[in-house]
Amino acid sequence: MHAHSRSRRLSGRVVAAAAAVVAGALVLAGCGTGVDGTPTRAAAQPPKRCTVSECPELPVYSSKRIQASGVTVANSAETVPAYMKAVLDDLDTTWQEWFAELNIEGITPGRELIEPGSSFATACADDGEDPITSDFPNAFFCTLDKLPDGQGAEREGSVILPVQTFADIWQGKLLGSKGVVLGDFTAATIIAHEYGHNVMHRLQEAYGMSDEQLPSGNDPELLADCFAGNWAGTVFARKDLSLKEIAQAAVLVISVGDPAPNQGHGTSFERIQALTRGFTQNFSKQGQPVTCLKDYWPAALGG
Repeated sequence: MHAHSRSRRLSGRVVAAAAAVVAGALVLAGCGTGVDGTPTRAAAQPPKRCTVSECPELPVYSSKRIQASGVTVANSAETVPAYMKAVLDDLDTTWQEWFAELNIEGITPGRELIEPGSSFATACADDGEDPITSDFPNAFFCTLDKLPDGQGAEREGSVILPVQTFADIWQGKLLGSKGVVLGDFTAATIIAHEYGHNVMHRLQEAYGMSDEQLPSGNDPELLADCFAGNWAGTVFARKDLSLKEIAQAAVLVISVGDPAPNQGHGTSFERIQALTRGFTQNFSKQGQPVTCLKDYWPAALGG
């Protein structure tokens, strides 16, 4: 579920990002060597446009950064939120460096992890609509929600994640289905997809683009899939992601694809294609954001 372009209406279903299984090693490439991902640059420089010929690459760190969740039925109340926060922190760090290369700061989204027994009234809901609960069967990004990011800075534009719905993933449940291959990276790809909408939103803000200049049709969802594939490529390159986990993500994409074309999210084939484009370039090296923009949002590219 997603709220796009300052829309106040919630609709759709869980949309996840995943990486396709690819052969061969990925080339490690990055645009920064910062330890914690905090961008450092001279202030007051205008944003730069990513172009087809010149665009930053996502950084790849030299060691594992996300530990296995260790989720069980007994400990899920503690381990699930901790894993979700670790994924969000990694996404923040990785994308901050990419945006810093474009002279864009303040890109981290607010975050709301809705714990069991609590609820959240999103600004993207219609008037009178019930607050979102922890078992709400979806995750989404809302451009209107003002919440603290992982460092406590208030951001307009937030990722909303219902914890119980994520806990169910480790029990093999997704939108009521059972028996599919689910696990850590299933949860991570859902979060990474929603973060992809944040990336899109921050680019729109930085470049002063109108809503009419945003991607249309299925492309906003496919672009978010592609951006999530970019991040997954960095995780795989640092050996923080196994082939088993990639398989989990591939199964997830098949599960959430639209049954027919032009229904808003993309068919399973279209979504796997988008994630593959983000994950790898020609099955030989790590995929990069410039490919995603070229394929799904060319209006955001400079000349």
